[in-house]
Amino acid sequence: MTTRIDYVRIKREVRQYFRYVMLSHKWEENEPLFQQVIHVAVYDLDKSPTHDKLQTFCKIVRDAGFNWAWADTCCINKSDHFMLQEALVAMFRWYQGSAMMIVFLRGVRSSSQRGALVKSIWNTRSWTLQEYVASKVIHFYTEDWTLYLDLQLPNHKESPEVISEMEHATGVSAQQLMALRPGLTGVREKLLLASTRQTTLVEDAAYSLLGIFSVTGIPAIYGEGEGSLGRLLAHVLAGSGDVSILAW
Repeated sequence: MTTRIDYVRIKREVRQYFRYVMLSHKWEENEPLFQQVIHVAVYDLDKSPTHDKLQTFCKIVRDAGFNWAWADTCCINKSDHFMLQEALVAMFRWYQGSAMMIVFLRGVRSSSQRGALVKSIWNTRSWTLQEYVASKVIHFYTEDWTLYLDLQLPNHKESPEVISEMEHATGVSAQQLMALRPGLTGVREKLLLASTRQTTLVEDAAYSLLGIFSVTGIPAIYGEGEGSLGRLLAHVLAGSGDVSILAW
C-alpha cells in the first residue's frame, strides 16, 4: 500500500503558516536593533516609546492570527554589508509579498480628523512611499494604536478616505499610484513622486528607489553622498533609454 502525498495541500499549509506582516513607520531615536533582539525576547525589552512600538506591533500581528512579524529596525543586521545590500534591493519585493503592512502614524492621535494622514510625518519619507506602493493590504494605526479614522475595513488601501488623502499627499491620482510597478517604466513619474520625499541620509534618496526601479547592480555605499543618486540615474538611463529623466 502506498501513501499518496498531497503536495498541493502541503504547499498551501506551508504558505499559510509563513504569511508575514511588515511594519511601516518613521525611524526614531533608540530604535531596537538586530543585535538587541537576537539576545532577548521582544516583550522583555526595556520600556521606551520605540520598544513599545515594536511590542504593540507584534501583539497586533499575533492577535490577527499571523506567526511572523517583520520590522526594518531589528530584522536587518546592518553591520553585515552583504545582508544590508540584499535588503535594500529586495525590500520592495518583501513588502509586495507580505500578507499585510501595518503603518504606525507617529503624531497622529486617535482623535485626529480626516486630513491627518496627509500631514503625517510618515507621508513625507522616501522609504514609506516604496512600502505603500508595494503592499497590497494596509492597516493604518494612530500613535495610540487605534485604527486611523476608526476604519473597520479589511484593507485601508481601498478606503475612499485613505485614497483621497494619498492623492492629496502625493499629487498623483489613485489610478496612477495603483498602476506603479517595479521596473524601468514610468521613470520620470517615479522620480517626480520621489522628489517630494525626504530622507535622513543623502544616500537613501537613491537607495529607497532601488526596488521601485528593480535595480540590482548598484552597491550601497553610505558616505558617498549625492554620488549615489548619480549612479542610480546613470543606471536607469542606460537601462531605459529615457532621456526625459534628465529634466525631472
